[in-house]
Amino acid sequence: MTRSLSALVLCLALTAFAARAEDEHQTVHVGAMVGLVSLPRPVDVEVFVKFVDLMSLGFSFSDFPNLIADPLLTAIGAKGGTTIARLDDFSSYEADVRFYPFRGAFFFGASLGHQSLKGAVTETVGVTSQTGTADVQTIYVTPRAGFLWTWQSGFLLGADLGVQLQLSSDISTTLPPGASADQRKNLNNIVDAGSSYPLPSAHFRIGWQY
Repeated sequence: MTRSLSALVLCLALTAFAARAEDEHQTVHVGAMVGLVSLPRPVDVEVFVKFVDLMSLGFSFSDFPNLIADPLLTAIGAKGGTTIARLDDFSSYEADVRFYPFRGAFFFGASLGHQSLKGAVTETVGVTSQTGTADVQTIYVTPRAGFLWTWQSGFLLGADLGVQLQLSSDISTTLPPGASADQRKNLNNIVDAGSSYPLPSAHFRIGWQY
């Protein structure tokens, strides 16, 4: 009985050790990250798959919520004069690849993305209001480099810098017949914000991987 119990304990110990060793040498990891600081869009989430600690493939979505758009609209010159402006959409999704040449935290890579920027400028004269709209759809590539630190618990901390470069863009604008110079200028400033490149890309993220 004692020998059987000892054999059972030994077998369980060896099984636990093998499972731990397999986990430590896991070749494929799945993870997710969320941005604490992100440019050019402050809301940022990403899911990814990492292979053999050498490369990872990911998909991310980022957005600039309308609720906090006033400082951005003022900065790009879309507000002023006799007009008011709104941001209807400033979002993006990206396919991302990273390479880890030293199998450590440092990586370099790039992403291919699609950005949508939609806005409107409204002018009120007396009791009459008229609105012009802008819609800029952009395909871009972002080379980047950074660090992605991983703890044994699975916790992630990442930081990277890059530059968003335009590959192509599709611009559509509508203006009312009696649009003023202010309205035309402010609407053009929205278009310029979506089609003028390069744009800075920076992220500070936390996350978890399995």
